[in-house]
Formats: sequence, C-alpha cells, structure tokens
Amino acid sequence: MATDILNIPQIPNTDNNTLQNDLHIGFGGDIAKRIQKVRWTDETRSTKVFPESVDALMGAFVMAQATEDAVYVQAQGSDLTKQRLEKDRQRDVLYKEIRKTVDTFATLSIFPEKQQKALVMQPIMQKYNIQPDGGIEAQTVATDQWLQEQQRNYQCELAARELGIYDSINQLKTLNDEIQQLTADRNDERAQKTTAELKTARLQTDEAFRALRLMLNAQAITQADNYLYTELIGSITETIRYYRQIADDRRRTSRRVSVKSDVVGNHTYATVSGWTWERLILDGKAALAVDSPASDSSDTPAPARIVSTDKKALKAGGLYLALNGAPVQPADEVDAEKEYELVAIPQ
Repeated sequence: MATDILNIPQIPNTDNNTLQNDLHIGFGGDIAKRIQKVRWTDETRSTKVFPESVDALMGAFVMAQATEDAVYVQAQGSDLTKQRLEKDRQRDVLYKEIRKTVDTFATLSIFPEKQQKALVMQPIMQKYNIQPDGGIEAQTVATDQWLQEQQRNYQCELAARELGIYDSINQLKTLNDEIQQLTADRNDERAQKTTAELKTARLQTDEAFRALRLMLNAQAITQADNYLYTELIGSITETIRYYRQIADDRRRTSRRVSVKSDVVGNHTYATVSGWTWERLILDGKAALAVDSPASDSSDTPAPARIVSTDKKALKAGGLYLALNGAPVQPADEVDAEKEYELVAIPQ
C-alpha cells in the first residue's frame, strides 16, 4: 500500500515569488483555465464534478487570479501612459518638421546664408541619431542631449533663428521635458501599484493556490477513484514545469546590475551580459545619459562619463556612474558581477 501511495502523482511545492509579474499572471491564468475546464460536467454547469469542499477552493483560486489579472491590467493601462503617447506623437511631428527644414536648406545653394546656417546644425542633429518612430525612452534621452548641445552652442542658436525654427525647438524642449516628467510619474505610479495592490493580489493568488494544491494532493491519495484528481494534478504539474523553464531561461539571458548611492538610494538596471552602458542608455532602460563636457573648441569633446537623469539625482545636483571611484565611460562593458556607484558631481 505504501508503494501505491508513493506512486500517486502530487503537485510539487513551487515558489511563485520568483516569477516576474507577467509570468505570474500567465501561470495563474493557465491554471485557472485548466481548473474551470474540469469543474463542471457540461457547459451549462448543471452538475459539479468535485465535492463542495474541493470546488470551493477551486472557485477561490479562480476569483483570486481574476482579481490579480484586473489589477495588473489597470497598472499597465495608466492614463499617464496615454498622455505620454500623445505627447510623443506631437514631439515626433515637430521634430520631423525641424529636421526637414534643416535638411532642405542644407541643399539650397540659392540661399547661401540659410544654407550655411543649416550646415552648422545638420551634423550636430545627425550625431544624436534621433529616431522619431523608435522607442520613447531612447528618443527622449537623445533629444535631451541634442537640445543641451543646441543651447550651449551660440552658433546653433543663431542658425535656428535664421532658419525660423527657434520657437519650434523651444516647443520641442517643452514636449521632451513633459514626456520625461510623465515617464517618471508613470513609473512612480506603477511602482506604487506593484508594491501595494499588485503585491497584495499576488499573495492572495499564491495563498489560494497553496490551499488548492494541498487539497488536490490529499484527495488524490485518499480517494479510491482518483483519476480526475491525478489527471488535473498532472496537468497543473506540467504548467508549473513550463513556467519554471521560462523563468530559468530569463535568468540565464538577463542579469541585473546593482547601482548604489547614498544620495538617491539604490538603483537596479536590467541588462544583458556584455552590453555597453551606451547601449543600455539607447534602449531606454534606465534614467541615464551620456555626459559630454562643454568645450569652446569647434571639435566636439568625447563623452566623459555616464550621468543619472532621474529627478532625485538632478535635485541632488547631479550624479555620475562610477566603478571603484572611476567614471564609467559609454563604451565600457556592463559587468553584472561588480557593484557600481552613483557619485555626486563636484560643484
């Protein structure tokens, strides 16, 4: 008899705390579908398959998972996201108009003064490779860097006035600043939801699943006619293996870099082994930017370091990324085995 009990399949204990939010939602949703499929004998739900004690736990898990799903969808569909997308659309249109003006005058030799001014601005704009239809974060960083150089360079300011795009550039800066603020506000809002509503919903789903797992495992052992339980247990176990595999694959291909600062707290930037910090910035995965020191020479100075652009960092007077006290260069490879620091910029 002991051998028979040992051979009865059981749902393994699983730590769902390690699953990212999207995987946690996917896992719970798949389990809920499998449960709903076997709870009733037909589509009218006229006859229960399982006893009331088991069915109640099944229903509790399905409801908990539905609540978590609703909170997750709400967090993803923030009104701030819609505002940000609209501002990005306006920015795209405006930047294309500015770029078209500069590129057009750069080719018109019949207006030599305007052509000369356009040829001053054109290479600087090309240097930052702003992609209006690309990622919002990368575009925001690149636009901010271009605008900073545009403002520092008096010849660029004169060129913008001569070409009639000075006001348009100021409007573009306003839009870019608004997008930066909306991004920060949206991330703050999502962080709050993640640590409050979504965290609570996840815990409730996990607790409901734990209770259901224990019940199904017990029923499979104690019931003589247990084929319904063993089939469901096998199905749930298969789902657990599937999501464990996905989570493991993500951990193998993605590493996290720890960045600490006494000024603004701890930061964690998701990245992939072997990336450079410049690539990380362009992909818009952190509040970072390449810092090019001002220069009076005509040659553009080489980027000196990576700086933090989040609100707290700017309020603190500016921070730069360092490793063992040395500034991080844009071309430096990211090393997830080392701990980086955000260091205050000397005033």
